Amino acid sequence: MMLDYMKFLAPRLIGYKMAMHGLRKYPPHPIVLNFSITNKCQSRCQTCNIWELYQKNPQKEKEELKLWEIQKIFKTLDDIFLLNICGGEPFLRHEDIGDICKYAVKYCNAKAIHSPTNCLAPENVEYGVRDILEKIPSNVKLTIKMSLDGIGDDHDKIRGVEGNFKKVLETHERLMKLKKDYPNFYLDAGTTVSTINANKLPQIIDWVHNNMELDNFYHELADTRAELFNIEKDESDPDDFKSVVQDRNVTPTGDDYWDVAHFLLDEAKKEMVNKRNFSRISQALRVNYYERAAWVQKHQKRKVKCYAAMSNAHLNPWGDLWPCNVQAFRHNLGNIRDFDYNFDKLWKSKGAQKVREWVSGNHCHCPLVGQAMVDTILDPKEVVKTLITYVKSKK
Repeated sequence: MMLDYMKFLAPRLIGYKMAMHGLRKYPPHPIVLNFSITNKCQSRCQTCNIWELYQKNPQKEKEELKLWEIQKIFKTLDDIFLLNICGGEPFLRHEDIGDICKYAVKYCNAKAIHSPTNCLAPENVEYGVRDILEKIPSNVKLTIKMSLDGIGDDHDKIRGVEGNFKKVLETHERLMKLKKDYPNFYLDAGTTVSTINANKLPQIIDWVHNNMELDNFYHELADTRAELFNIEKDESDPDDFKSVVQDRNVTPTGDDYWDVAHFLLDEAKKEMVNKRNFSRISQALRVNYYERAAWVQKHQKRKVKCYAAMSNAHLNPWGDLWPCNVQAFRHNLGNIRDFDYNFDKLWKSKGAQKVREWVSGNHCHCPLVGQAMVDTILDPKEVVKTLITYVKSKK
């Protein structure tokens, strides 16, 4: 399996490196496609304003990409390694999320599919996950990450919905039953570590280890993203969304960030023991990510080159293609509908090239985990560090 992955990834990674150094005009298509299939969400999180979007702009919900449009887009997209389904709450599209994944495999040969869930509709999540597993081949990995930001009332307060914690437990119970029939299914949980819950992280980890069966328990540091409208207002924010944008001050800063990141680093190393190979690789990458994220936040600059809008891209529910969800609306490659749903035409457009030039100018830095993983693979020194961590975990 690993050899097959490397045979697929190696030519694309070389292509990104060549494009970064001006040795080819356009980079290959991304190996990671983040796709927000809907911005609908039942949560009322303290760390995010995305749930307010359709309350204040109800017309935008009608503009979301339909299944037939998604199918047309995937037909023009080269093979991808990972389809990372985002939201909103992705399983509010439980009726067709299985077909979206089916088309990603059929047309884009996706090797792995990932989706988070807020667990507020356990029955819909179970239906959607089962439908995905029924419609994708058994050699395609599916990981579902349940959001868990606290224990009991703490979780409910952060997520803004009473009873959410009980729904997490119900979702866990429902999805555990699916694992018996689908070996390619990985059930994870994840905590978004913010200024609200960072001091309770050790208790959350202990509770999860003693009460849940998971393939992985991940922790991601909260960051401000234009996609989540939890960042300071900017001139480039779309007029429709200005009423939603509000800086939530969710990211730990300075020494607090450094301490939290290194605590998470140590926990990730512990988590690697006795994990399945696919999970161990993911954890090794996370160890590297936490260490670098702490350095980046402390020094407020990049440590490695960012390949956003090359190796990764983010398609939003209305067809806009972003370099990442941190920059989102502020640096848009273009809208896929304006290119007759042809991903290649959009990827090679002047707008896309302009965004890549901006990214390569080192105007930003962030702890975005999805992009950080690929940036690690594209940096020889970071690869060596990750391999050392992986090898040590097997002893």
